[in-house]
Amino acid sequence: MNDFVDEARSRVAHLLRMANTTDDHIRAQIIEYAHSTPEPPVISRGAGIVTTGCARCQRTAWRQHDSEGPLWVCGTCGHVEPITMRCPQCEVDMTPPRVGAPDRWECPGCDRVGSTLAL
Repeated sequence: MNDFVDEARSRVAHLLRMANTTDDHIRAQIIEYAHSTPEPPVISRGAGIVTTGCARCQRTAWRQHDSEGPLWVCGTCGHVEPITMRCPQCEVDMTPPRVGAPDRWECPGCDRVGSTLAL
């Protein structure tokens, strides 16, 4: 099977193939799980998949990155919340990493760096 065919498969098909079971009850549970949980975002280079609880509905929020920086996007209610980091020394907002770059925030006022993965 080539990569294109594999990419065209649905999330349900991937989960059922990974489970490798013919038990109808287990297959029904997998299908219900896939339909009741949000789709994960595309994995970006260097960032992987990072989740947190949505501040509004407490369901799964995925870390995404747009032109203005990283943000949390809820897969259920759609709530969007920017991710910010303040420099503990200068008390200013740190510069977020570029799209596709490692999670390395830099302070514009001093040489401190930080990461949201440690939060």
